[in-house]
Amino acid sequence: MNGRQMSRLGLVVVHLVLTCMFLYRSDAQTRQGIQIPDLNLLRPDLKMDAVPSSVGKTIVPMDAPVDPAEYRVGPGDVLALNVWSSAPKEYTLTVTPEGTLLIPLVGSVDLRDITLAAAKERVTEKLKRYYANSETSLTLLTPRKVVVQVIGNVVNEGPYEMYSVQRVDQLINQGNKPQGGQSTSREFEDAVGSARRTAGIRTITLRRRNGVTEHVDLVKYERTGLGRFNPYLSEGDVVFVPERPPLAKSIGIFGGVTRSWTFDFIGGDSLTHLVQMGFGLKPLADTSGAYLTRLTPDGSTMESTWVDLRGIIAGTTPDIALRPGDRLVINERRDDRLDYIVAIEGEVSNPGHYPITRDSTRLTDVIGAAGGFTRNAFLRGATIVRSPMKSVQTAEEIQNEQLRSARASLNLQDSSYYLTETALRIQGEIVAVDFHKLFVEGDSSQNVIVRPYDLIHIPLRTNTVYVFGQVRAPGHLALVEGEGVSYYLDRAGGVTNEGRKSDVMVIKSGTRAWLAPGETRIEDGDFIWVPREVHYPFGHYLAIIAQAAIIISATVTVAYLFKKN
Repeated sequence: MNGRQMSRLGLVVVHLVLTCMFLYRSDAQTRQGIQIPDLNLLRPDLKMDAVPSSVGKTIVPMDAPVDPAEYRVGPGDVLALNVWSSAPKEYTLTVTPEGTLLIPLVGSVDLRDITLAAAKERVTEKLKRYYANSETSLTLLTPRKVVVQVIGNVVNEGPYEMYSVQRVDQLINQGNKPQGGQSTSREFEDAVGSARRTAGIRTITLRRRNGVTEHVDLVKYERTGLGRFNPYLSEGDVVFVPERPPLAKSIGIFGGVTRSWTFDFIGGDSLTHLVQMGFGLKPLADTSGAYLTRLTPDGSTMESTWVDLRGIIAGTTPDIALRPGDRLVINERRDDRLDYIVAIEGEVSNPGHYPITRDSTRLTDVIGAAGGFTRNAFLRGATIVRSPMKSVQTAEEIQNEQLRSARASLNLQDSSYYLTETALRIQGEIVAVDFHKLFVEGDSSQNVIVRPYDLIHIPLRTNTVYVFGQVRAPGHLALVEGEGVSYYLDRAGGVTNEGRKSDVMVIKSGTRAWLAPGETRIEDGDFIWVPREVHYPFGHYLAIIAQAAIIISATVTVAYLFKKN
């Protein structure tokens, strides 16, 4: 290699060293926070308009997204305008107090008294002159505040500051809230309750600033969700809430709808409106069995007419205009696929709930499904308790059953006893069945059909008899088959001096029935009760002697007079 070649090689090495030093320094600067500017961001045609940090952050309670076809644009609305092109543009614009929208490099667009949907079309049409091949969008960022007024049947009439995305019902609710330091006293709550109960919520009127009056029907809005029945608020609106007349004309729907109800009649109501106000049909509604009952104008005669509700809902049959007093009754198809179950507790292999078939599942079927009895099951004490009404009884239903059961003419002693037995029956009726005869002796007549919500209880064999009352050593005693009451009384230390041995009773373990010793044999779990001798005060016996003396004296007097005559 000659000298010239060595010189060239040296220059190349120096150049490489200087390049590496420059790259290392640039990287170090980047790591220290010095960023190389992006030239694309410096191009003026790509620069975006800055969006104020406060725009679009106002959160307004709304029951649904804004409907552009219903929402009316007004002064103070903040809108986002986007132009989608090779050089996209984004503007945050506010509608001026005159109702115009000023678009940079384009000009003004008149948005007075038009909906948001119409405003989108008008702005798009304007921008086509300047951005022919671009797509544009106009979106509501922040709704304006408006001053509106509510009068009529509300607690606090007057003007209120609301948002333009709020509806008439929200203004009415505001008129029934405490204002200006009002206390939520009992009187105030009563006034609010009265205003809400008596408000004619189907006949509210909304008067716009331009003099146009709109009809507000909060019942239809609640049932259908259609905004035309509950409009958005605008500047200068006046909402009048009328008082519902005491004898308002009404219409009603009953049967196969989600909610059977009566409503105030409003001119223009139809059959489909009525179904909507009932929150629609139930799954088992029989649309081929709907009847419309209609009163004559004098209210003296009622006529029932079958209507093709299925065709009316489908639109193949003309709708029917309603009249005051109309009632629509929709039949429901019967569905017997209910929750038919029984509960088994106690001495079975698998206690729990078991499904049954109505009017066909027998006791042996259920016990078999539960795996049979355990070896400690006491069949003579087993019971089936049946609810007299249904699985869950309300306090009103229980009280009604008690009152109905007390209608008989009984003396005081019998009435008290009967009411006690009735209270027990309401809690659960005992099914007359002998488990021992059925499962041990094979008596098929005891194989009863179980009913929904029956409770089958199989008690544990204790091999004891409980003796209590006036005995010297009350408590559990070992069961001895074949022995009678006297045996157990002796084992309990005998009857005390206060005990009435002649009135001893046997209480059966399963049914809790009170029987005399001669009426039953002593079985596992039975109770033997020895009552106490009753001691009356001397005045009690004196009263008896006095009454006897009066009777004897009267008898002697009658006999004397009879003999004298």
